[in-house]
Amino acid sequence: MNPYELRTPWVQTVQVILTAFTSRNRRTTIALLRNCGVPFTYLNVETPFNQRPRPNEPYWSRPKGISQRNLGLRWIRETLLFRRQPSVLYIADDDNTYSLEVFEEMRYTRRVSTWPVGLSGELPWEGCVTSATDRSRISQMWVAYKPNRPFPIDMAGFAVNMDLILNHPEAKFDYSRPRGLQESEFLAGLGLKHWSELEPKADGCQKILVWHTRTADPSLAAWRRLQSQGVVAPPIRDPV
Repeated sequence: MNPYELRTPWVQTVQVILTAFTSRNRRTTIALLRNCGVPFTYLNVETPFNQRPRPNEPYWSRPKGISQRNLGLRWIRETLLFRRQPSVLYIADDDNTYSLEVFEEMRYTRRVSTWPVGLSGELPWEGCVTSATDRSRISQMWVAYKPNRPFPIDMAGFAVNMDLILNHPEAKFDYSRPRGLQESEFLAGLGLKHWSELEPKADGCQKILVWHTRTADPSLAAWRRLQSQGVVAPPIRDPV
């Protein structure tokens, strides 16, 4: 994510909370944020050594960003507890690419809003689907990985109204939860029960506004397997 992209009238009153996993390059990072002209808070906490992937393990073998996200949540709760203001929390990652439109969409989140994510879950895209007759309700979740999760959703695919964060101080991320269930556990901690409660954004989940863009070819193994079985993906509009 490039903070410079947020310096635009389209994205109003954005506060960046950058939680790093190391204190190295701290001065450089802070200087970059200052030059962006966007209000920011810089925090850092190291990932416990026993929770880091070993040299022979793939990067996705262990949950990432748990300590960092929890530190950010703690800062938010301590800072806003006595001076609440209408706001929305979105957890961004450094290996994602965002359309500025997604920040406009999430501003109107009542509880938890959602939208599709490109190049995610070994599919060209995954996430919410609405029917052509009712774009205001989610009819299914298009995913390949653990589709029976309470919330089969990627971290980049939802935003939370800040009232939920402050009203559920126990909601956080947990190293003991396996990969792919962090989102479900977090949303359950906010009082949600099922993905049907999520609010569809991006023209009723018809547009992709965020993509996973690591500096490596994306894995589409699940998509190729589904194609070989004759499965057809729901229609989607990718603006790129």
